[in-house]
Amino acid sequence: MPIDSSSKPQHLRAPFTSLDLQAGMAMQTQRLVEGAPKQESQYLGVIAGLGVMVRPLGETTPRSVLSPGDICMVRGFTGRYEYSFLSEVLQTAQEPCDYAVLSHPPHVETRMVRQSKRAKASWPIRVKAEGAARAVTVEMVDIGTGGAMVQSETLKAQVGDLLEVKLELMVEHQALTLQLNASVKHVSPSPLGKARFFGLEFIAPSTQNFLALYYITQSASE
Repeated sequence: MPIDSSSKPQHLRAPFTSLDLQAGMAMQTQRLVEGAPKQESQYLGVIAGLGVMVRPLGETTPRSVLSPGDICMVRGFTGRYEYSFLSEVLQTAQEPCDYAVLSHPPHVETRMVRQSKRAKASWPIRVKAEGAARAVTVEMVDIGTGGAMVQSETLKAQVGDLLEVKLELMVEHQALTLQLNASVKHVSPSPLGKARFFGLEFIAPSTQNFLALYYITQSASE
């Protein structure tokens, strides 16, 4: 997938396969009908020779339910790129779960929103929302020099909220605690359970904190 080197993100066309979507990733579907709501959904995979398989998450309303023949807008976030495409609903079913099969798009519209590399991670960290009485423990999902993804059932935060983040890391066998400020850039439901994913952007980390984040990102990627 091409990467825009300018400072202003640009919309680009790319093959659907270049998104490298993984089963379970969250996306939104919306029927192209006036007033139709966005439906939180889950990517299930591609059916060879047929199309893209998705299923709705959470509560549905009659105006959000997809039916064969509907044209819908699909939106999502891969971790680096926002994407969107139009697709036709080819079929729906209720077994083994509610799902819809969408026509495979020839291309998608993408916009790179994250420059820095991310590495998968899985350990608890402490975050405190601005104005909250105390910090809560959340699970780290991935981390990079520019931000992190966390998962939590208890964190009460919305897009634009500011957080204090406390990371306890091991750098060259030495314990290191990082105190960082971050803003919430996006929130999406988890495909399983009641947890939500929170995309965080670190705000002006110090040189020492940046180097520690770089080290832990590289180490986790190896």
